[in-house]
Amino acid sequence: MKKLLLTLCLGIIGFQNYAQVPYFPKQYICYKTHQNLKIDGKLDEEAWQKASWTTEFVDIEGAKQPLPLQATKAKMLWDDKYLYIAAKLDEKHLWSYQNKKDQVVFLENDFEVFIDPDGDGHDYFELEVNPINNTFDLFLPKSYRNGGDALISWDIKGMKTAVYCNGTINNPTDEDQFWTVEIAIPFESVGMGLNVPFPKDLSLWRINFSRVEWQHEIKNGKYVRKNKPDGTGVLPEYNWVWSPQDAINMHIPDRWGYLIFSDKKVTESPIQYQLPSIETTKRWIWAGYDAQQAFHGNNKTYTSDLSGLNWPKEYDVKIEASEHLFMIRLKDLTNKKLLTLTQDGRLLVRDL
Repeated sequence: MKKLLLTLCLGIIGFQNYAQVPYFPKQYICYKTHQNLKIDGKLDEEAWQKASWTTEFVDIEGAKQPLPLQATKAKMLWDDKYLYIAAKLDEKHLWSYQNKKDQVVFLENDFEVFIDPDGDGHDYFELEVNPINNTFDLFLPKSYRNGGDALISWDIKGMKTAVYCNGTINNPTDEDQFWTVEIAIPFESVGMGLNVPFPKDLSLWRINFSRVEWQHEIKNGKYVRKNKPDGTGVLPEYNWVWSPQDAINMHIPDRWGYLIFSDKKVTESPIQYQLPSIETTKRWIWAGYDAQQAFHGNNKTYTSDLSGLNWPKEYDVKIEASEHLFMIRLKDLTNKKLLTLTQDGRLLVRDL
């Protein structure tokens, strides 16, 4: 169901972004911890207390929609073995019944993590956790928009997760406060044989977080998703995210936020950091990708004329296109890089 909904959105997504200045995803500087973290969901170690929270989550479409009804925020740490992720989700009604590994967790309320370690738009990972600490992890060789399919049998080996609930789960007679989730993801498990190097100081990953929240009702003493008034199914879920996607689709990896690894300890003074200019170049070529998809949606063919994007003058852009194929080549002379992107949606970057 989720894949179908995402596919239906693709034409709209591209149309909305045609000829727009590239968006600016959020950034988070992840500091090192030398403290042994107990993965229990409580976040009471000094390292967690020192780590900064992200900004509070917003609607997946960003400013187009109202702010979320309940607050969500996350924080991260790392050491030589793990990426640590924590989140706090305010919640008046804690409920969850899916208790088998790799059930489709997002069919109830959950917290989700999306990671693309090399930022090429392919070969990325998704993890879903619910309030009873059931997990659903999957690997996507390429995104749904490019005809990809999820490998659900894949697991993040050695991953640790824990949940702490301030309230009572599956009790409709009271009001709850929040739940926290704590995750340790081994770096050696997310390489997937892709030659993704372990992070080092100032390494960049692409990452985003999503909270799925359903409107509910009570039937026979149990929480269930609320139906539409006309009886044609359940009401759509809320999608609250850290870095807005500008569309109801988490599977647009080039719009995820930036995770910046720092070798400094979380207890030390924070660093000052500015993204490399090549990241702006990448956002421009992805804007070209979106424009091509929008054009194809309206005209059933791709175009060799994307002048409506008003490319920056310092870029040398060449475009080839046919009914079913396109290739955008962008030379960034400042950074001495050649960027290539086709309808397949994998970004390639090499030295000039």
